[in-house]
Amino acid sequence: MKNKNYITAFGILIIAIVIQHFTYPGAVQYPAHVDEPPVVETAFKIYKGEFNPGFFRYPAGHMNFLALVYKICSLFTSQITIEKAYKISWFISNLLIAFIPLMVFIVCTILSSYILGFIGCCLAMLSGILLQHSQYAIVDVSLSFFCLLFFTISIYWIIKFNFSTNKIFFLSILVGIAVSMKYTGALLIISLFIIIYHFIEGNPKNKGEKKFQLAFTAIIGVGLFLISSVFFINKNYFLDVLVGLTTDGIIEAEYYQLSNKLIKLSMGSSIGLLALAYFIQKEKIRGAGKFISPLYLKSLFIIIISFFTFSPFTILEIKKSFVDFMYEYRHMKIGSAAQYHHLSDEYHSIVQNIDRMYPIRFYQKLIISNFGIAGIIAAIIGFYEILIQRKLVGITILSFFLLMLLTVSGWQNVAIRYTLSFIPIIYILIPFGIHRLSTFLDKKYLKYNYSIAIITCVTSFEPMINWINLFD
Repeated sequence: MKNKNYITAFGILIIAIVIQHFTYPGAVQYPAHVDEPPVVETAFKIYKGEFNPGFFRYPAGHMNFLALVYKICSLFTSQITIEKAYKISWFISNLLIAFIPLMVFIVCTILSSYILGFIGCCLAMLSGILLQHSQYAIVDVSLSFFCLLFFTISIYWIIKFNFSTNKIFFLSILVGIAVSMKYTGALLIISLFIIIYHFIEGNPKNKGEKKFQLAFTAIIGVGLFLISSVFFINKNYFLDVLVGLTTDGIIEAEYYQLSNKLIKLSMGSSIGLLALAYFIQKEKIRGAGKFISPLYLKSLFIIIISFFTFSPFTILEIKKSFVDFMYEYRHMKIGSAAQYHHLSDEYHSIVQNIDRMYPIRFYQKLIISNFGIAGIIAAIIGFYEILIQRKLVGITILSFFLLMLLTVSGWQNVAIRYTLSFIPIIYILIPFGIHRLSTFLDKKYLKYNYSIAIITCVTSFEPMINWINLFD
């Protein structure tokens, strides 16, 4: 049986790569995407021996990974040129995207049946968005891969009731790697903490003892209160410190807004934690050990170490990282207005005319065009099906899906590639929606096998047409 599974997995990978090259057979001139030069050229600098290439727009996890691949390839061929670097990077993206249908197949098969896995992987193989981005060497591709890998492994262990602290720590490493690919990978921490919470429920020895609960809530509460109070009282001084972290000596309006939000959040959190410490001491709250446990702190520590290992200069060069991060923060929040000073006429003109609903309309149109109305309906029903049938799996995977969707739809700057992190989840949901509808029809009108065949054809029609149109 294991040999059969390995052959199936290998077959899915090969077919996925063949479809990629059949869909995009022509030779591509580099760069193929506007975001490729920073990624590939940074990786190329690292390969050439510049351990700190001085690029901090993204964390450097993907660049370091590509540089390692270049180094390995150089052992079997002549010196790697920039042309070869692009070709190798494209092949890596081909491979990472090819793994997505395989992981969709594994998840659907584990949660239900082989037939649902087959439906999910076929839909993922023909995804216009996935196929398009399999040709690009961008960080969103690796983020998508590691996010789905996290869910594939965690779901397997959840279904097999096979969790341990070491496996929790392994998942923490995957989260750290995902964050090192792109900062939005940090949303996986919520899913990881949900898994840890349920693990502690079944393993009470991992609960935080009362002394730990009191120490944690009191120390963090007092610490946050002092930090937020000192920052609030000496706000101008700390803003002057932030000026020193900028390249032009200017603190933009969004920095003030963000600092105010952080102060309010810290003050509210500190009061809440101190109140919680009081109630724990008075034994008014029981069961807090499932939420306040050393296991969460250990996992966070491993995530940070994992991130640092794959993107060390993001932390070592904190000044440059801060500057680039804050620019990206502004760029996401206000789009093209980030190019202008907040006192300029151009800035005010753009900000005053920002359409907050534009990102929602953009992604709504994009998702419908990629999946079709039938696919969206099936995914919504599948959302419900997974949530009621596999509660822990549903909460874990759907919490990430919703948070990522809310995050990207809150950015004024929009791009198709931002959907790569959550689109594979929709390909997991659709087969379960098809199954739910087929089960309903089986009881009233049509046998299950006929129903699932018809609904699958209807759901696949629009994605198939979109795939065919890619050849035009």
